[in-house]
Amino acid sequence: MPEKKVSKYRVKMTDKWCQARDNNRPERQIDYRDTLRTGLVFRVGPKGCVWYYLRRVDGTLYRIRLGKWDTMKLSNARDEVVDLEAAIASGKHPAIEQKRKQAEKRDKRQAQLALLTSNLIDAWTQMHFPTLSARTQRDYKKPLTEFQEAFGDRVVTDIKRGEIIRHLDRVKARSHAQANRAAVVIRQLFAYAADRHDLKYNPASNLKAPAKATRRKRTLDRNEIRVLWRSCELAGYPYGHCLRFALCTGQRIGEIGGMRWADIDGRYWSNTETKTGQRIDIYLADYALAIVEDCPQAGEYVFTASGRGGIRSDTWSAALARYIRPRIELAATELQVDPIVEHWTAHDLRRTVRTGLTGWAGVSPDTAERVLNHSISGLRANYDFADYKPHVADALQRWDAELGRIFAGKDAEVVPIRRAK
Repeated sequence: MPEKKVSKYRVKMTDKWCQARDNNRPERQIDYRDTLRTGLVFRVGPKGCVWYYLRRVDGTLYRIRLGKWDTMKLSNARDEVVDLEAAIASGKHPAIEQKRKQAEKRDKRQAQLALLTSNLIDAWTQMHFPTLSARTQRDYKKPLTEFQEAFGDRVVTDIKRGEIIRHLDRVKARSHAQANRAAVVIRQLFAYAADRHDLKYNPASNLKAPAKATRRKRTLDRNEIRVLWRSCELAGYPYGHCLRFALCTGQRIGEIGGMRWADIDGRYWSNTETKTGQRIDIYLADYALAIVEDCPQAGEYVFTASGRGGIRSDTWSAALARYIRPRIELAATELQVDPIVEHWTAHDLRRTVRTGLTGWAGVSPDTAERVLNHSISGLRANYDFADYKPHVADALQRWDAELGRIFAGKDAEVVPIRRAK
C-alpha cells in the first residue's frame, strides 16, 4: 500500500536499541530507518513495534509489513529486505512478492499444525476408526490417549525413536499386553503421518513389540466351573449373570457386555459387533436362556451396571476383584470342593468353553471354532460360505447338556466327535 507521511529518523540499529524503544513506547508512531540496510524501517507506536520495508515502485512509495519485533529480530528483518530486493531486481513487484511469502508462511503454519501430535491423532482416528469394530476402537483409545498426554503438544517430526521406546517401557512396566497394543497403534499412527505428510524419517518404522507375547493356557476344570458358577449366582446381576452367560456361550466378554435386548429373537442372539466383523447367531440353550430371562429389562442393554450402557471389557478386572473372587470360598464350601486357587481371567472362560466343546461334548474342532466366531484363514476363507448356524446351535445344545453334568458333579466322559451326516 502507498506509504503515508510519518516522521522518520535514521539510526544504526542494534537488538539492544530496538528493545529499548519497545520498553519506552511513544504516544504517537515514530519510524526509524536502518542505516545499514536501505529500506528497512522500525516503526514504534503505543501498541508495539513493527518492521516495515519501504520501496518506491513506478513512482509510488510502498510500505510492506515484515513482522512484529517480538517475533522477528533485527537480523531476520534485514534478511527479509535482502530477499525482497533480490525479487525486485528480478522484476517482481514487492507487494506481490510479499503476498507470496505470506502464503508460504501460512501453508507452512498449517503443515506444522497438521503435524502436531494431537491434531495428527484426531485426523488418523477420523479416517481409520470407522473401519474398526467397536471393541477394537475401545482398545485403541487408551494407548492413543496416553501417547497424546505424553507427546500431544509436540510436532511428530521432533519426536525421536528413543522417546517412543522409553514411553513403551513405561507402559510395559504396567502391562505387557497394553505395551504391545500401544506399539501397534503408534506404528500405524506414524505410518499414516509418513504417507500423508512425506516424513523424511519415521521414528516408529519397524517398531517391535516391547514384550514377548505369551499364550495363556489356563482353562477351568469341572470343579472350578462349578465353584465359579455358584460364585456368580451369589454375586447376582449384572456381573454374575454376564459371567455365567460367557460360560454358556463362549463369546467374548466385551461382546456379551454390549448385548442389546433388540439383538435377541427368541432363542437366538444376533451378535453383529464382533472383533472379526463377522455376524454370528448364538443359540440360547436352556442355561443361557434362563440367565437372559432373569435379567431386568431396565434399558437398552441386557447386562448393565449403570442403566445407560453395557459392561465395558476394561471394567472386568475390578469387577472380578469386587464381586466374584470374594465369593469363591463360600461357593466352594457349599459345594464341598476345593476353591479356585490358580489365577484366572474372564477371557479364560472362552478358552474353557472351546476346550470343553471338543474334549467333553464331542463337538468337531471346526464347529467349535465357529462357535467362538474365530476367523477362518487360508483357502477356506475364500471358498467356504456355508451356513453354520445349525451346527453352532447343535454344539451349544451339547455344551448345555455337558454343563448340566458338570453342575451335578459327574465326571467327564470320552465322547466321540460327531461326524456330519
